[in-house]
Amino acid sequence: MPIQWRKQMSVGNLIIDLDHRYLLCLINMVETAMLHPEDGVSLSETLAQLAEYAREHFDREERIQYRIRYQYYMEHKKHHQRLLARLDEISAAILDEKDPEQLKGRGDEIMVLLREWLLDHVLKEDMKMKKDLEISPPNLMG
Repeated sequence: MPIQWRKQMSVGNLIIDLDHRYLLCLINMVETAMLHPEDGVSLSETLAQLAEYAREHFDREERIQYRIRYQYYMEHKKHHQRLLARLDEISAAILDEKDPEQLKGRGDEIMVLLREWLLDHVLKEDMKMKKDLEISPPNLMG
């Protein structure tokens, strides 16, 4: 079931919020691709796009945090690194899997990670920035 953006997910910065919306779309695309594992090209392209965009987003978000002197900057950066490492690990395992039935089983694993990442990271970790972001320009870029 696709995840839909809600205004409660907003951290108060237009750039970060737009990134989060796009990441949400990519996560929903991965879920759709996981439902059809026989189409390996679509899944591999979608996972690659998600990983690339996640890296770009984290870089942008960290630059914004640096500019606003976010007090948990280093902790947040380390959290991003752990998320990317886990995404890379699960993506590699999925792309190495040749059996479509086994792949469906692995699909649950990556969807749990992605949903946890989105809901946990955005709604808990990123929300810690909201107060700092609200006193900054709404479209502050890194």
